[in-house]
Amino acid sequence: MSPSTPPGDRPLRADARENIRLILRTAREVFADRGYEVSIEEVARRSGLGMGTIYRHFPNKSALVERVAIDVMTETSAEIERALAEEPDPWAAFTRVMRQMAQVRSSQMFPVSRRRTTEPGPELMAARAALLVDLDGLVTRAQDAGGLRKDVNVFDLVLMLNSIPARIPDDETAGPSADLAGRHLGVLLDGLRSPGEETLPAPAADRRDLDQFFRTRFGF
Repeated sequence: MSPSTPPGDRPLRADARENIRLILRTAREVFADRGYEVSIEEVARRSGLGMGTIYRHFPNKSALVERVAIDVMTETSAEIERALAEEPDPWAAFTRVMRQMAQVRSSQMFPVSRRRTTEPGPELMAARAALLVDLDGLVTRAQDAGGLRKDVNVFDLVLMLNSIPARIPDDETAGPSADLAGRHLGVLLDGLRSPGEETLPAPAADRRDLDQFFRTRFGF
């Protein structure tokens, strides 16, 4: 059951559904601006809703953060499906998804705070597992078509994407900051093109490496 689902799966009233959408939309904006360590009071302030309304749907900050993370991962899975259907070749689909994920990463939207104090729920873990399956399919398609080098795997990619720097807030007096994420990704994509000039050390990253990374960095 998601944090926004009432006990017994009773249908929510229209105003309650709208409040949840507003809370989640505002939370994403706040987390993108300030990171996941910002207080839930800031979400209430920006949304114009009372703390009681937020806590009615999300009993604590961890529940709200987790719901945002689930939405981000679910949206990324949907983007993979769209990219494979719409792009002319698997490499174009692959780079499209990588750019979307890099934008998510640079906006501090993925996936949860390293200071979480509760165990992640099954819905979060299921969304993460589904995303890994979808990414693996994307990787395989790009490799089979000859665009992506054969010696990388989905675990390598997730770990690489998490090295992309977070967005630096714009300075109103100095203008927009450099697109560090875009530059970082450009170099990364160039290095991922087949056949690749550099021999990569063995063994490659595996699920154990990825799980250890998420436990130490994000707490799950």
